[in-house]
Amino acid sequence: MAQLFDEAELLDRVDNDVAFLADTVQMLETDGRALMLQLNAAVTSSDAAAIGRTAHTLKGMISNFCAPSIQTLALEVEKASDGAAAAAASAKLEPELEALIVELAAFVRA
Repeated sequence: MAQLFDEAELLDRVDNDVAFLADTVQMLETDGRALMLQLNAAVTSSDAAAIGRTAHTLKGMISNFCAPSIQTLALEVEKASDGAAAAAASAKLEPELEALIVELAAFVRA
């Protein structure tokens, strides 16, 4: 399975400070999952403004982890033109975000 993030770029980005990286991964675990719940609620209620804001915040958070494919999925949610498109894009994003969190957590533990 291909890695969801660029390990070398990520380590370079944090100047090989694994303790700092572990802290940021913990924030992604907590805040990223909370934002995904908020995004799902916004999609369910068809709140376009909240969808855009929440997806934008998630996209920015994900960008810190050198995971461009998942960042692109968040962008797709942010740019979705209607509720159905946002729901479809969000449904793709959620499992990928969770996989990224799991993979990053395993990486910092190793």
